[in-house]
Amino acid sequence: MSGTKLRNLTIATALIAGGAFFAVKARRGGAEIPAPGAAIPGLKENINNVSTLTVLKNTGSLTLTRTGAGENAAWTVTAKDGFPADIEKLRTTLIQLSNLELAEPKTASAEFYPRLGVQDVVVLPKDASDEAKKAGAPGALVELKDASGKTLGTIIIGNAAEIGNATLDRPMETGQFVRRPGATQSWLTRGTIYMDAEPMNWIDRKIAAVGRERIKSVTVHRAVGTGPSSPGAHAEPDLALSRKNKDATAFDAAGMPGDLELKPSESIDQPVQVAAYLGMEDVMKDPGGVIGNPDPAATGPNAAHPAVARFETFDGLVLTVKTGFRDGKWWAQVSAEAVADLIPSSAVPNEGQESPAESKADLAKEAAAINKRANGWLFAISQFDAKRLSARLDEMFVPRQIEASPPAIGPAATPPEDSGTPLPPKQDSSGVPIPK
Repeated sequence: MSGTKLRNLTIATALIAGGAFFAVKARRGGAEIPAPGAAIPGLKENINNVSTLTVLKNTGSLTLTRTGAGENAAWTVTAKDGFPADIEKLRTTLIQLSNLELAEPKTASAEFYPRLGVQDVVVLPKDASDEAKKAGAPGALVELKDASGKTLGTIIIGNAAEIGNATLDRPMETGQFVRRPGATQSWLTRGTIYMDAEPMNWIDRKIAAVGRERIKSVTVHRAVGTGPSSPGAHAEPDLALSRKNKDATAFDAAGMPGDLELKPSESIDQPVQVAAYLGMEDVMKDPGGVIGNPDPAATGPNAAHPAVARFETFDGLVLTVKTGFRDGKWWAQVSAEAVADLIPSSAVPNEGQESPAESKADLAKEAAAINKRANGWLFAISQFDAKRLSARLDEMFVPRQIEASPPAIGPAATPPEDSGTPLPPKQDSSGVPIPK
């Protein structure tokens, strides 16, 4: 028999043996077990048709929706008034779901589902007890639909598991137990995926970021009175910081008191620290009437106040952050602009530097990107950030502590002359002292 025929026979024999093995393995207790394959069949081919992603967990639910198509396509978070979703996280999740493969059949008995975390998922009420939450399904039900509402796939993703024994040459693999809703058979996959039902975790929390090295000046005006009609009503800023050039490491504060010193817990440039990364804890469409509202319970030196903070950069960007209080949270309204009067106009740029026209275009693009993300929205920020954005100069200082001078020390006293230890008086034989 020739080598080619022998090789073909060997391959055919292996395929037959493999098929016979699977046929035996695919029958357990007389029940037919589906063949391994994609956890969500057809998702790879239809991944670009997905228009809705829903995640259901016992703690809550999440829905992401796509609007538009092609370059105009956008994904939004339904529970957050349709705020844009983090597209990179969404893209990664869809790819992971499409690559999720069934590796090994597991139990088909519902009584054992809780061990794998693949029992049916039910969203519990917010006031559910800890016992109910613990007894609830730990997994996530994932459902994908197209623009017409047709279901492209569903899967219950349960507990993670370790596969096989680790060696020095092969690290421990991980897998996950899954089950298709309505099916009895559960499976172990290769690889794992975590599905999050918290809406804010599907949002890029960065609102804006203006690095300290760019900032030229900052002004803070606290709101006067209550309500949005009077923010920034102070004629003079409550805090005004500036630097002469980028090489200056410290900011100068206008009206810096000479007989006072900074509190240990304060820093003069605290609004600058917020601008370096302004992040959100929540988001909602701006209903009006929030900016400028104070916190009625805010008292003491660490209280935050509604304010308007304005940041100017050396390259001409202006970032404005206005704050107000509502429903136990501090909210920020953010806007940006490229101010022509502030943009440097160097006649001849150095080699490798942008021309003034390019610089202006980049600034306009940066401002437009911030406004596209922020216009019409309010962002919940931490109370700590709200305090730093409403910093006031005179509240940062305490009277300078002047150390008392130590008492004057005179010359050391001369010690008395040491005449030695006196001898005891002489005594006679009877012990009576003998007079000198």
